[in-house]
Amino acid sequence: MNAAPVPAPAPVDPRTRLVGELLDVVSDERIGLDAVLGRVAALVSRACGEPVEARVDRPAPAGEEDGLVLPLRLFGEDLGRLVLAGVQPGELCAEATRTLAHVTAVAVKASANRRERDLDAAVAQAVRRLFEEGTRAASVRAAGEVLARVTAEVMGAERVAVHLTDAEGRVHDVLDVGVPADVARALRDMVVGRRASDSPVWQQARREGGPVLADDAGAHPGRPGGFVETMRLRSYVAMPLMSSAGTVGMVVCGDVRGTRVWTERERRVAQQLAMQGALVVDSARLRQAEQAHLEDLRHRADHDPLTGLANRRRLQREVAAVLPARRGALLLLDLDGFKQVNDGFGHHVGDELLCEVARRLRQEVRAGDLAARLGGDEFAVLLPHATPEQAAALARRLDDAVRRPVVLEDAVVSVGVSVGVAPLVAPGCEAAGVAGVLRRADAAMYAVKRRGRRGA
Repeated sequence: MNAAPVPAPAPVDPRTRLVGELLDVVSDERIGLDAVLGRVAALVSRACGEPVEARVDRPAPAGEEDGLVLPLRLFGEDLGRLVLAGVQPGELCAEATRTLAHVTAVAVKASANRRERDLDAAVAQAVRRLFEEGTRAASVRAAGEVLARVTAEVMGAERVAVHLTDAEGRVHDVLDVGVPADVARALRDMVVGRRASDSPVWQQARREGGPVLADDAGAHPGRPGGFVETMRLRSYVAMPLMSSAGTVGMVVCGDVRGTRVWTERERRVAQQLAMQGALVVDSARLRQAEQAHLEDLRHRADHDPLTGLANRRRLQREVAAVLPARRGALLLLDLDGFKQVNDGFGHHVGDELLCEVARRLRQEVRAGDLAARLGGDEFAVLLPHATPEQAAALARRLDDAVRRPVVLEDAVVSVGVSVGVAPLVAPGCEAAGVAGVLRRADAAMYAVKRRGRRGA
């Protein structure tokens, strides 16, 4: 007996199959929101037999839609709405529309969660970079450059600029990332030297006690010619850098190709970057001030406080350094008639005369030579590589330069000078060292003074 033929299964309505296929989209694959919307559009198009476009609006724009609109909610949270352009209301069954809304809401929430996780990871990495690189920054400018780069990466902004303020609240430097050269020049021209507090954006940040996030820069304009306008931003975040020492600057980042909806999460990130950035910049300011103080101490230790020339200690150290080369010369200068100027016109005029002599020495010496004041009215010039002829020629030029009259406080004063020249290494004096060189130069100078004439 032949078995009865098995009847072919009845064709399944695509709309009936749609619910299961939609659930497969989120249950079988971990894909992004754009991919989910693409799959949703393809499945609904096949079920309806018409091309369909799917998108998520957050927030919903004003006006009517030419398709099916489904609100998206998950665990009581409003996630926007799904718009299926090309599908008429009632064309899909209630179960299909509920599944569409649920699947899309899950995808939207998953996408948002992934963005937050990615942003958290990016922020954590950025903060580490900010501290690692920022704590190595030896200047406020270097710290500002680190902050600009990190902000651009974390906020995903097309353009970032950091302006740094001085103790009076004036912008003294601007650093930028992703800003064209002409815009960067315009930023510096328009902003540097101006008070940060004149900016409406800055004023708003001070009122709100934190970053200002503007989805549409047209609705939140800054100062004419200020950061926002000059950078041509369509949307922006402005982050004031506040430290215990006061305001240290502001970071402004944003996009130029269109407006942008800044999330609450991005607001918190901006607050964190502003706080950490202020610490980094302020720490760099302290390191820079400390370095400047050390440089000042080193300078004071090696220089004459009145004339700014090298002092005796520096001269002795430099002489010792060049002695092994066994060439060069030392010139010793003593002013003639300085005591009369000092007694007749006062010590302040005497000090001005010494400063003028120092200026003339600087004009005459060559690059690589060292001019010094040894104390009182005694000066010296070290010529590390000079020949005897070059040393004698410089001695004559210095003699002429120092003897030229000087106008001080409506009085014309002049002094003479005795210049002694001693080679750094002389026959029979190789072991005399620095002290021996100074003694020979001193003896040569007094020999000139005794002769009472110019010459070396």
